[in-house]
Amino acid sequence: MNNFPIGSSFWARRNLLAVIVSALALSGCKSGSSIDREAARKLSDSFMACLVADRVNDAVGEMEPEIFKWATREQVELQIRRLFDYCGRPLDSELKHDENGIKVYVSGHKNRMRKFYYAARTTQYPKGVCFFSVEVVPIQNGLGVTTFGPLKLQSGELPEWAR
Repeated sequence: MNNFPIGSSFWARRNLLAVIVSALALSGCKSGSSIDREAARKLSDSFMACLVADRVNDAVGEMEPEIFKWATREQVELQIRRLFDYCGRPLDSELKHDENGIKVYVSGHKNRMRKFYYAARTTQYPKGVCFFSVEVVPIQNGLGVTTFGPLKLQSGELPEWAR
């Protein structure tokens, strides 16, 4: 006797739906590949160079317009400087890894994204403790940085690409 009130065809359809949704999600994660890697890297490297030179205002100028719907330019600069409290300001940067993905905004819309990871010596730590991620998305007239953030190894081992 079937313990489920809905026929077994329901479970077959549910499993098929799960497979389709998983396949779509996987293909969506790879869609960032259509962002020109070299152009995105050039922007990401420039953004990091601004931070290394302590020109945070210039780095903010490379960000996508979407962020300014939620905060003023001065507020964004202040938030980036506050992120330096966590790991310190980068004093250099070395690209370690990049990947494709999808940026999901508060409004619910999605955008292709390429994310870059940098190792850096900071004002607080030697190289290998703190890393910085920079996410780049297409904007109306090119590319823009959408988010930036420090990452710190709390425990365990670094992934192979970060060594």
